[in-house]
Amino acid sequence: MHPNAFCDMQKAVERICRAIDEKENILIYGDFDADGVTSTSVLVKTFAYLGGQVDYYIPDRDAEGHGLNSKALVKLLSQKKPKLIITVDNGISSVEEVKFINSFGRDVIITDHHEAPEIVPPAYAIINPKALNALDEKLTTLQIEYLTSLAGVGVAFKLAQAVLEKYDKLAFSYEILPFVTVGTIADLVPLIGENRYFVTKGLELIAKGKHYGLKRLLDSAGVNIDNGLTSEQIAFTVAPRINASGRIESVDPAVKLLISDNKQEIELSIMQLENLNKLRQQMVSQTFEEADEIWKNSRSRDNAIVLANPNWHVGIIGIVASKFVEKYYKPTFIMTYSEETKTYRCSARGVKELNLYDIITNISDKLDGFGGHQLAGGFTFTAEKASFEDVKKALNQTVDEMLNGKKMSPSLDVDLELSIDDVDISLVEEISKLEPFGMSNPSPTFVVNNLTLKQKKLMGSTKEHLKLIVETPNGTIDCVWWSRGDIPLIAGDKLDIAFAPQINVFNGITSIQLLLKDVHADGLQDEEPELKQKVLDHRKKTNILAQVDDYMSGRDIVVFAENRDIIEALKPYKNISASIVNRVNAHKSNALMFFDYPAEDDIMQSVMQTVAPDVVHYMNYNQKNHSEETILKTFSGMIKYTCNNLDGLFNLTRAASALGVTNQVIETLLEMFEDVQMIKIAERDDNAFSIEFINSVELSKILHTEKYSEFVEMMNKINEYKNKFMTMDLML
Repeated sequence: MHPNAFCDMQKAVERICRAIDEKENILIYGDFDADGVTSTSVLVKTFAYLGGQVDYYIPDRDAEGHGLNSKALVKLLSQKKPKLIITVDNGISSVEEVKFINSFGRDVIITDHHEAPEIVPPAYAIINPKALNALDEKLTTLQIEYLTSLAGVGVAFKLAQAVLEKYDKLAFSYEILPFVTVGTIADLVPLIGENRYFVTKGLELIAKGKHYGLKRLLDSAGVNIDNGLTSEQIAFTVAPRINASGRIESVDPAVKLLISDNKQEIELSIMQLENLNKLRQQMVSQTFEEADEIWKNSRSRDNAIVLANPNWHVGIIGIVASKFVEKYYKPTFIMTYSEETKTYRCSARGVKELNLYDIITNISDKLDGFGGHQLAGGFTFTAEKASFEDVKKALNQTVDEMLNGKKMSPSLDVDLELSIDDVDISLVEEISKLEPFGMSNPSPTFVVNNLTLKQKKLMGSTKEHLKLIVETPNGTIDCVWWSRGDIPLIAGDKLDIAFAPQINVFNGITSIQLLLKDVHADGLQDEEPELKQKVLDHRKKTNILAQVDDYMSGRDIVVFAENRDIIEALKPYKNISASIVNRVNAHKSNALMFFDYPAEDDIMQSVMQTVAPDVVHYMNYNQKNHSEETILKTFSGMIKYTCNNLDGLFNLTRAASALGVTNQVIETLLEMFEDVQMIKIAERDDNAFSIEFINSVELSKILHTEKYSEFVEMMNKINEYKNKFMTMDLML
């Protein structure tokens, strides 16, 4: 698609050409991840090729964070004296910083691909497909989708192409296309539209040795590209090494690797990147082990993992959070703390059932800044604004509310079950026609069942990778599971495996290798075994309420009770009464006491899941079954109150909790009262009815409706269910 699809493109090109022609200082302000580094390299390399006076600046992750930084800008404006500043992979939210630059009479061009706020910076030009009115209104929906899928480096490349076209030097696009390939793969954007071309063509160029630095980096990582290069090889070798520099130290080695023509400088950069990557791996492994030990020792049943330590490096906490999600499949928030600034910085990773950005947005009143998307995000907050415990509690409450009792469980989409005889080189060759693989075009996942494990090995300097050698009728096949670590399997175990096949060439021998995505075996257990719940039986104990009240002082215990008589009987006991909850307002607690019991099993399970107690106390239960007539009178009063004070909006769950019955009973009662023309049901959904009051009626009239016998039968079942808790085996 032509770069002029961006409304501000020509304006930006004219300003850049003027800067190049008049030898004005141009500063590229980038970002420290692989997308930001490659974006920076695209423009630096292009403008230098065109004779421009160009330099770059990439902020320090720890000290300055993402985006334009005012303190850094003061130094840059005085030391580098740029007349034109161009942002790449950042800047769309930097309103005040752009105003600050403008006040010095300097121009700013923003290139970015992140979500744009309602108020954008007053920049000279904005090249961001997600900004309001940034794209030509004549574009089709598909064209807009392709442009909004660009990584930051894809947007920067569009600008570079437009400038090159102005100078009639478009052929140079192929010199910088390898950068676009790396950044697009690393940033996990969908491989659709032009992204697909960028990656396909760029992989071909890199494999042919078009870029010396990338070719040498792949060589040093042990990647043989004689038979071509795949997106997975970039994702697992080049991207982590570039990212490691920005995570741990300066990104200069990564930028020099890409833009330098000096082979000695490139070799030194590769050595530095290799060392930084090894250090990054060690730091991640050490931090994860430490954090995991804290989590396991806490014996927490929370649905979110929220951990903090001032000694954890801000550059690797996002990777650590990802490892927690892989192991426990819970949204994870890993934080570090600076004593100097009194600031917490968090990197978070999510699960498919919940939108992580929505979780963070929900607690934004406690934060100083935040951002992200469905599966990844981050935020900062000062200890002055909120404590760690406050934020942790708010995150857990938000996750619980969003789950609303639903389970989180990882799943893997499988394309086809195969026989092991089907897995050969011709299969891989057929699959390769679908490449490049990546976001929106994942490599196919296959399953083979009932294989026999011959040998298990751990690989890597920190033993983080797993190799399983399995037996087949035609010999053995190597199966590799990257970053999985050890699992309790022994030779002879029967395995079902999910995998993607690939060709492996070693010492001139070509063979099939399977990249594992999951393994099932009878000997494997869940990583997080369910903690055994302690059950205490007090059902035969009477006259102990005073003792229980004393026992509850200072303890984290909730008391379940919905029956009005039971609640009244517990009122004189301050600690017990203050801890009473029902199905609506139940919350997490270390212990749960049942002085009353739910009306059905679904409610019981929901309460147990919400409270997630380590200890459950079953107390003596003196159920006084209300007569149906008493319930009808109470319900009649609830109807009148709803119509007079709540605009007729009748909440089934709240009403059911107030009467200690099921939602089905409430629905039946409403239909009974409609049958006798006391009310009219205007609207209904799963949990709320809109009703209109018509006339008061004699209750005796209700007793002769068809629904009444259904109501009586339901109440008998509820009483039977509740009473069984006094005699059932509690399985202590």
